[in-house]
Amino acid sequence: MNQTNDEIRPWYHEGIDPHIREQILRVCGMTPERDDHDLAILDLGCGAGRYARMFNEHMSTDGIVIGIDIDAIGLRTTRDKGVTCIQVDPNWSALPFNSNSFDIVFSSNVIEHIPRPLYLSLLNEVERVLKPGGIFAVGAPNYPVKRLYDIGRAIRKRKLWRYYLFDDPTHCHKVSVLKVESDLKQLFQDVRLEPSPLPFERRMPILRRNDLRYRLRLLGNKYFGRCVKAQ
Repeated sequence: MNQTNDEIRPWYHEGIDPHIREQILRVCGMTPERDDHDLAILDLGCGAGRYARMFNEHMSTDGIVIGIDIDAIGLRTTRDKGVTCIQVDPNWSALPFNSNSFDIVFSSNVIEHIPRPLYLSLLNEVERVLKPGGIFAVGAPNYPVKRLYDIGRAIRKRKLWRYYLFDDPTHCHKVSVLKVESDLKQLFQDVRLEPSPLPFERRMPILRRNDLRYRLRLLGNKYFGRCVKAQ
């Protein structure tokens, strides 16, 4: 029997931590206090739509958020929340949009699920559908460092110990933040990826400095950041 998304990824339907929300909006060049952004945003691998819904909260009536995913069940939830979304075939090689269509393409915890040849094709498609000067905001696990964090979580979260100890079985593209940076630099400008919150960051404010966080990106469980399509 196939596992459900809830079993494979326990956080699938969770809300968004306020710190993460602020970071995402900042990286995307959006002001968290505003709800009138006039942008076209593609949520690539939107799942149950938690990020798409977040973006919608900051859109004007002229703005648009579109989610895209292979998961029919997750997309049903996304549609029920009022987000426009499209289901694609798992082996798709082209995004179903015209060139220069989006101001922002957003992707969180997606590229680790995509085989590398398809992932490289996807990067070219992201570059194609972005408008000149558009932002690709991307985040994913930072392998192999992620596995060290997983061991600690397997001990602390007894009910989910199998998930953390044996890793997510759907992860087929396990790469480091440095490898992803290298891939992005082939197509985009101003590539900057930062680590997820680091251990002791709350107790040591110096670790929150942007310049230091960038230098410590190899130590993060995950990374998130942006790159820009050339004008």
